[in-house]
Amino acid sequence: MVPIEVEPADLAAEDPASADPAAKDPASAELAAAIRLLEAGVGATYSFAVLFAGDRGEERLRCAVGQAGLSTWFDVSSLTKALCTSVLAMRLHDAGRLRLDEEALPGVQVAHLLGHSSGLPAWMPLYAASPALSAAPPALSTDPTSAAARLAIAAAAAAAPRGPAGERAVYSDLGFILLGRLIEERGGDRLDRLFAPIAADLGAELAFRPVGEPVSVPASACAPTRRESPDREPLAGVVHDDNARAMGGVSGHAGLFATAAGVSLMAQALWHTFLDLETPLRRALGISPSTVRRFWQPSATVPHSTWGLGWDHPSPRDAPASSAGTGWSRDGVGHLGFTGCSLWIDPANRRWVVLLANRVDMADPATAHEAQRRMKALRPGLHDALHRYFTGKGGTSRLPPA
Repeated sequence: MVPIEVEPADLAAEDPASADPAAKDPASAELAAAIRLLEAGVGATYSFAVLFAGDRGEERLRCAVGQAGLSTWFDVSSLTKALCTSVLAMRLHDAGRLRLDEEALPGVQVAHLLGHSSGLPAWMPLYAASPALSAAPPALSTDPTSAAARLAIAAAAAAAPRGPAGERAVYSDLGFILLGRLIEERGGDRLDRLFAPIAADLGAELAFRPVGEPVSVPASACAPTRRESPDREPLAGVVHDDNARAMGGVSGHAGLFATAAGVSLMAQALWHTFLDLETPLRRALGISPSTVRRFWQPSATVPHSTWGLGWDHPSPRDAPASSAGTGWSRDGVGHLGFTGCSLWIDPANRRWVVLLANRVDMADPATAHEAQRRMKALRPGLHDALHRYFTGKGGTSRLPPA
């Protein structure tokens, strides 16, 4: 099936899906509703957004809203953890160069870092560890101390106060900063250089944009963002996260830029591998099915954790609402990004949804806070509408509360 492509100008149509034969099924209204939800977010929730979705192994929808095109690059923030850092850890694990049970810190195993059960705090202003970067400028010029700054920030993460490992899940940027540093040591190169061949082999538009170095993706191709500061200074193709920016734009927790097509290709390569399908994407990824299954398996030891190894699972249906909605398989996996991005994969149904948005492109803190609230409401409604479309179930999709 040829995927439905909806560019911004097409969204004024009463039913954007009406030109496609698939629109004659009973759930066609849900597809239109999903697109309307996406368009309704423009302005109040984000300035740009792109949605790619697939089901039963076939891409079904590509949609861009706001001033974005389908080829717009986004700062995917914490999707870096899943798409890059976890994938590199899988590769090193397969190669016997990284064990899940080895200690990364005293009493803290690699599996604890991947599963957010290391006892480390969620976040700290680690950029303050480098006096030259303590102001976290909105953009850094070529900085000869960047390598030293990266080491200083990793050392500060390692020295952060922490509780006992393995007892509870606390989502932690610090854990993935340390994991990224460990992967660099075992891989023998910087994180972006270790990851670039994987993206190239997949033909996927996924790349870091190291500060002060030549990059293949121009800033003009990237959705704009703003710093998390009272002045909300604009950023153009520069990583939004303060700690990642102070590390020169390359870190295990943030720094990756991508198009929706690039994230979609990585998602497909991963579920192809999970299902042990003999496909070009699975071969290009170069990871064993058993390793992907191990990393995607929910924790059996950390109470109430939804985390696998670098990948999250939808919260139970009797728990607070998941960003994946109520219909998404609880055996699915995914991840969120602070900038407004998300990825959810349902391997059993060969289904995936990529949402890339720049909800941090807001001019003042109050508007940014409201955009965050609206994004939290939009995600589950969008995924529920797509679930009903995929499964042929009609229903009513409502806009998130204003």
